[in-house]
Amino acid sequence: DDMADLKAAMTDMNTRMTGVETRLTGVETRLTGVEDRMTGVETRLTGVEDRMTGVETRLTGVEDHMTGVETRLTGVEDHMTGVETRLTGVEASVGSIRSIQDDLAVMKGWQTELAVERRAYQVFARLCDGELLRIYPQSELRHYTRLARQAGSISRVELAYAESIDFILEGTDARNAPVMYAVEVSHSAGPDDVDRAVGKAALLARLLGREVRPAVVGPRFTAEFETAAAQESVAYTYIRNGDSVKR
Repeated sequence: DDMADLKAAMTDMNTRMTGVETRLTGVETRLTGVEDRMTGVETRLTGVEDRMTGVETRLTGVEDHMTGVETRLTGVEDHMTGVETRLTGVEASVGSIRSIQDDLAVMKGWQTELAVERRAYQVFARLCDGELLRIYPQSELRHYTRLARQAGSISRVELAYAESIDFILEGTDARNAPVMYAVEVSHSAGPDDVDRAVGKAALLARLLGREVRPAVVGPRFTAEFETAAAQESVAYTYIRNGDSVKR
């Protein structure tokens, strides 16, 4: 009986050992699968790492390119700043030139007025073939304009307009008839000078109660001026180079 029990125990042990071996084989098989899967995961991870390295390399290239673009942009901005600085200098120069031109225009105007005053007798003779008796004093004109302003017959604007008349020449014409000219002096006469001469002559005639003829004197007349002067019957004569008088 003891032998039988021993044999039975041995048989049971073998059976259990076989089961363990079978389970162990299954575990090993599963372990091999896991290892294979791990190898696949590692392979994929290596691929991902390689791709990441590639992306980082490309990103570095983009960053380098962007740095180059920013450097070029900074260069362009610096160049633009230089251009703007030069432009500011040019504008300042243009402003200075215009200021000089304005000053020259004023000086030329003064020169022309001095020439008219110096050659007033010749100017008057050229305007009407007559004889100048006097250059109407500004003080006398101002007296009449102030009286008219006090009487309310002219406005402040008209008063200033009347007192801006360059010259009033009074004398007699070729027939010995009294004649007076409201003279507008211009270094380069245009249609506006015709309008001013006509307007000032009309205002002066109203102030003095007598006929006043418009006239323009200067060294240069535009074609538009000559057309306007003919239409408005405005007399004019040249003073060339601020000196010689010519019809």
